[in-house]
This record gives sequence, structure tokens and C-alpha cells, in this order.
Amino acid sequence: MLFQPFRFGLWARLAVVALITGEAGGGGGGGGSIPNFNTNRGGDNHWGMHWSACWYRTTQFLSEPSWEKIQPYLGWIALAIVVVLAVMLLWIYSDCVYRFILLDTVISGQCRLREGWRRWREAGRRYFVWVIAFGFGSFVLMVVVAGLPILLAYRAGWFKHPDQNLGVLIGGGILLMLVVIALVAVLAIIDMLGRDFLVPVMAFEEVGAVDGWQRLLAMMGGEKLAYAGYVLMKIAFAMAAAIIFAIVNLIVFLILLIPLGVLGVIGFLIGRGAGVTWDNTSVVLLLAAFALLVLAGILYVVGFVYTPGLVFFQSYTLEFFAPRYGPLGSKLFPSTSPPAPLTPPSVPTPPIAPLVRGDAFPT
Repeated sequence: MLFQPFRFGLWARLAVVALITGEAGGGGGGGGSIPNFNTNRGGDNHWGMHWSACWYRTTQFLSEPSWEKIQPYLGWIALAIVVVLAVMLLWIYSDCVYRFILLDTVISGQCRLREGWRRWREAGRRYFVWVIAFGFGSFVLMVVVAGLPILLAYRAGWFKHPDQNLGVLIGGGILLMLVVIALVAVLAIIDMLGRDFLVPVMAFEEVGAVDGWQRLLAMMGGEKLAYAGYVLMKIAFAMAAAIIFAIVNLIVFLILLIPLGVLGVIGFLIGRGAGVTWDNTSVVLLLAAFALLVLAGILYVVGFVYTPGLVFFQSYTLEFFAPRYGPLGSKLFPSTSPPAPLTPPSVPTPPIAPLVRGDAFPT
């Protein structure tokens, strides 16, 4: 699909799918100190004094919080919370729709983002409801499982005299940690089964998440060992892919450092020649916007590099699920009309003379 023939447009669109669905991992970046752009102040370290004052005011605000200090910023805080929640919900909704676009792409071999959005947004909306409900339920469950024992221990006074309850605290902490790890693993497996198998059921049968889970659990009930093996193999493949693509992304990032470094040096020389200073708000905003563009470009390159992994894992899921789910199997492996059964050639039989009384029975 990706190499026979190689289609750059397909890879470019699948890189967007990889980023929106979160399948491609993000890369880290390095930073360094930037010299003072202000050449008109001599030895005056204005940039350092400016940021030192900002840091001092921030630490003072955080160390001595009060309603009088917070009240002037309540509107901005509320606006920031609303914007963050809106962006998160929009990203999750886009992820839900693009799950169906990815499924359609691997089945058909064609990736059409705009057409796919129009086609699958209803199914994505139904899946979005499940994702939000599952996420909220998982959060509440984690708070109850992890927070309730801690609250009971606090009310019992174990934290007031930890030296007298050291054994109980250590043993209870280890047990609680094991329970939390097991719960996280179970929730992660449920989320993986939903992404891998619930999405095809919802796509082919146009049902909601509840009906989809009912049909999926009915299919899984007869082959528990097969699905358990699938989960283990998926984990093993994911670990191998994480190592491979981490190495590839590191190499690509080191290569990208060359043009990024050249652009940085050019920008520094231009800024120094123009007498740019760090205390200019417009300059800071411009540099922040440029940094965001660079980060977006790096993430897109990471998604482009991860495209084979994206297609591989979706293909592995479909190859496993197609023989067990009829609608998907008929789509992936369309049945051809079987050939007519072979019949032996007809041999003409000689005419049999009518029997006359007294004749022998013919053999």
C-alpha cells in the first residue's frame, strides 16, 4: 500500500492522521541560551534583569497566594480554562472521526481527509460519546481506588505519626500501587479493544457504542484465548515499534537541526543588526509564534516517519479481526464465485433389447 507504488500525497495525508489520532509519538527538543539582542546598552544586562524581575514576581505570587492577588486575573483564568477544555474536546472529537478515516484508508488504499470527514463524522460523534464516558468513568474509578484508601489512612491518623505506622504505610503503599497498576492496565486494554475492534463494528453496522460492545463481547466470548494472544502480540509489537521509531526519529531530528540552526543564526544576526531587544513584547510574541511553527513542523515530520507503523498496526488489527467478523471479512477478502463442479463425460448406453419370456437375464 505504501511502497507499491510510493505515493507522497498518501504519506502526507496519513501523517496528518497519525498526528490527530496521537499514534505518532512526540519528540523532544533542545534549547540553549540566546545572547542579549540589545546592543545599545553596553554592559547593561537588561534582559537578565527583566526576566529576573518577572521570576521574582511570579515566585512571590505563588508563595503567598491570596484572594486579592488572584481576583484581578479571574476572568483570564476562566477564559484559559474554557479555551483549554474546548481545544481538548475538539482534539478528542477529531481523533474519533479520524479513527474511522484510518480504517477506511487501510481497507480502500485511498486517504481522502475532507471526504472522509463528511462520511464518518456521524460515526465519529457516536464514538466520541463513548470516549468521553469511558474517560470520565476511568477518572472517577481511579480517584475512588487511589484516593479512598489514602483518605481512610489519613482519617485513621497514620500520617500524623508515620514512624509508628511505618510497616502499615509501606505495605499498604505497595499494595495500593499494585492495584493502581493493574487497574491502569485493564483500562488501557479496554481502550485498545475499543479502538481496534469497536470502531469497525460501529462503522459497518452503523450502531452506537453500547450495541457495538454487545456484539463485540459476544464475538470475543467464543475466542477468549485468541483475543488474549492478540493483546500480548500487540504489546510486543508496540514495544518493538517504539524502539525502532525512536531511533529513526532521533536521526531525523539530528538532520533537521542543521537547517534549524542555520535559520537561528540568520535570525540572530538580523535581530542584532536591527537592535532588537527582549523587552519588546511584539518580539517575544513573534519568537513564540515561530517556535510553535517549528514545533508543528517537527511533529509533522515525526508523523510522516511513523506512517508505516500507523498502517502496519491497523493492518494487523484488520487481518486478525476480518476472519472473525463477517462484514469486515467480506470487504477485505471479497468472495469469488466458485467454479462449477466437474462432471464425468456422459457415455452413451447401448439400447437394451426387450426381454422375451424364456430368455436369460442380461448381465
